[in-house]
Amino acid sequence: MKFFMLVGVLALVLATLHGGKSDDASKSDVSLSVDQSLYAGSEKCASCHKDYSETWKTSAHNKMIRPPILSGPDQTVFADFSKPSEFRPFELKDVKWVIGHRWKQRFIGVVNGEEVVFPAQWSIKEAKWQPYTGKADWWYPLHPDWKTRSNFKLCAGCHSTGVDTKTQTWKELNITCESCHGPGKAHSLKPAVENIVNPARLSTERSVEVCLSCHQAGKPGGDELAWPAGFSPGKKLADYWKGFAPEGKQTSEFWTNGTAHKNRVQGNTFLQSKMHFAGLQCSSCHDSHGSRHTSMTLKSATTNALCLTCHGPGKQVGPNYVSITEHTHHAPNSTGSQCISCHMAKTGENSVGAESRDHTFNFVSPAVSIGDKNVSKKDPNSCNLCHADKTAEWALATTKKWYPKLK
Repeated sequence: MKFFMLVGVLALVLATLHGGKSDDASKSDVSLSVDQSLYAGSEKCASCHKDYSETWKTSAHNKMIRPPILSGPDQTVFADFSKPSEFRPFELKDVKWVIGHRWKQRFIGVVNGEEVVFPAQWSIKEAKWQPYTGKADWWYPLHPDWKTRSNFKLCAGCHSTGVDTKTQTWKELNITCESCHGPGKAHSLKPAVENIVNPARLSTERSVEVCLSCHQAGKPGGDELAWPAGFSPGKKLADYWKGFAPEGKQTSEFWTNGTAHKNRVQGNTFLQSKMHFAGLQCSSCHDSHGSRHTSMTLKSATTNALCLTCHGPGKQVGPNYVSITEHTHHAPNSTGSQCISCHMAKTGENSVGAESRDHTFNFVSPAVSIGDKNVSKKDPNSCNLCHADKTAEWALATTKKWYPKLK
């Protein structure tokens, strides 16, 4: 337990440094008006970057917010509107935009002339309607009534490109080329390295912040928007956004030990990790243009191909073993022998628990699920997320037997 306490303290310090307080962020006096004429649009980008465009078209980045389509190859609505629900004061005919496609779907409609987020969501895994209140989020006191819960204040900044909150318009739906590369009109007219942002040419810190701008839970300094308005790729994110850090207690974002309690904290937990301290960045494992693998990884994570790029026998970073079973004590092709099952456990809740992977890359010991008897909801651990029929005490005893040197 001392180890996890130390990690929590260290994480608090480092997350503050990376996503945290700055004089500029505390003032947060940024313009919400965007010059959309500076954007070229993804179709223009595709005229020179066809290969990147083709993979992006089918990626999760291009499925964030879409019009409602009920069937066919371009289907976007997976929710069953024929199922009645006490949580859903709207019908399909009221839906203007659909948010999400993998874990859950939320819906946007127009109320009193403004786009708002409806108070019900569809759980794809459970195939049922759930309430969406937002009560666990910091912005809830500012937007308690769903009828005034503006899409442009809460969602649009990370689900579309070139958002202007004053005019309540965007340049393009979804996370397009210019979400990560910045406005590209000048580059499209006269292509040059100097007039476009390429995250691959930025420092590691600035490059990571391009992703953190939407994959890090936090808040602006003194504004009511739920996204870093005014930030663009290449800028210092801390001037627009303060990322939340673990507090040593259970919160909406973190479990007590600092692991992911919900989705959208990939950046918060990554900033605690040995991977981050070693100089890795999001693009070390993910392709923002899309790939054929789950979560847009460069290689398959479920076959261990991604992790074995750097880890394993003969590599600079361990562990060393003759067979994977020697290290995992599980059958070679089982879930228990997947690196991500133990080191990226699904501790985060999306529409249901255990959907989102933690990015601290720590093996989460069963000890955290025993811990403080005063905590009503115990931290999940890497073992019992699979072995749900066993106790944390059983898992801890087994872990000590298999890894006697593990602290």
